Amino acid sequence: MRLAATSAELTEQFLAWRGEKWSDARFDDLARRIFTLQFEASVPFRKYCISRGMDPGGIRDWRDIPPVPTAAFRQVDFRTSQGADELLFLTSGTARGLNARGRHIVPFPELYRASLREPFRHFVLGERQRELRLLSLVQPFAATRDSSLGWMLDDLIEEFGIPGSWSVADESGIDWQLLESACRSAEQEEIPVCLMGTTVAFSGWTNRLQREGTRFSLAPGSVLMDTGGVKGGSGLDRADMLSSLLPLLGLASVQAVNEFGMTELLSQMYGRGIENPPLTGPPWLRTLVLDPVSLEPRPDGSEGILCHYDLANVGSVIGVLTDDRGRIGSEGVTWLGRSPGAPPRGCSLATAELLAVQDHG
Repeated sequence: MRLAATSAELTEQFLAWRGEKWSDARFDDLARRIFTLQFEASVPFRKYCISRGMDPGGIRDWRDIPPVPTAAFRQVDFRTSQGADELLFLTSGTARGLNARGRHIVPFPELYRASLREPFRHFVLGERQRELRLLSLVQPFAATRDSSLGWMLDDLIEEFGIPGSWSVADESGIDWQLLESACRSAEQEEIPVCLMGTTVAFSGWTNRLQREGTRFSLAPGSVLMDTGGVKGGSGLDRADMLSSLLPLLGLASVQAVNEFGMTELLSQMYGRGIENPPLTGPPWLRTLVLDPVSLEPRPDGSEGILCHYDLANVGSVIGVLTDDRGRIGSEGVTWLGRSPGAPPRGCSLATAELLAVQDHG
């Protein structure tokens, strides 16, 4: 019950957010409270923390909370509660064993909605909060039943989309004619459009528009939000894609938004521009840059492994250790790509340690 009450409390705080910063003390108090509840409720997480010599009484601040490597989500369910409407999200990939798909159980969907909607309103929509036609190039959640991105975009369309907002994708792929018809209609009616999709999907549309010689002049206030999704080694560059696509839509670089999210996190970060813009998010999501071997924090401006602490993850674990490289500056987090080859040594050791205590617990 305490987890459900904490989720309800956070839902109210997230929905009331209008762009203000939170003090370190406020974040620390909430993070420590959630850590205590997760330590008590999740046996796998508790074993992991104890193996690392950490418990709620022994941490100095939220930075001491042991983060869980993303690889561990493939082997362990970090469930702290059960909900009647709970969701199950899976990461990409279909192999078994150590490469199995990661699982993130979300027992409090309303908290996820709250963590999603206000930041999207603030970072993406801005002043045009109820005047955009939202078009998604991602399959609806009903077609996949396990995609956090599909669920996210469905919810944004439901909350913010004016009539004519929908997904133009289904199990068979993207309906390019439907997408282009919707854009042409919005262009003629001078209705701003918010286009949402993966970098891969937008790359495919760029190639089609170039091949067909099609161009648009979308209404002022339109925005394109790409959600990443480029796999390593694909040869696809987001900046190159946007440099080609934006002129075909009549959009400027400032109208391009990069959304950064993960299946293991319920909050997102956003950046504007073409060339790998710095990312910022809501105040309940904080990021550390860690040494890839020792996992000790590195100073701002230094490159290292990104570790995120997301208070919206009440139903699982708030600390998530990634394989992503990045750095933090005055304008936000700069994502520098995935670590090549095997995960960084610190991440690998943390994953091995976690799995070891599960097997021998």
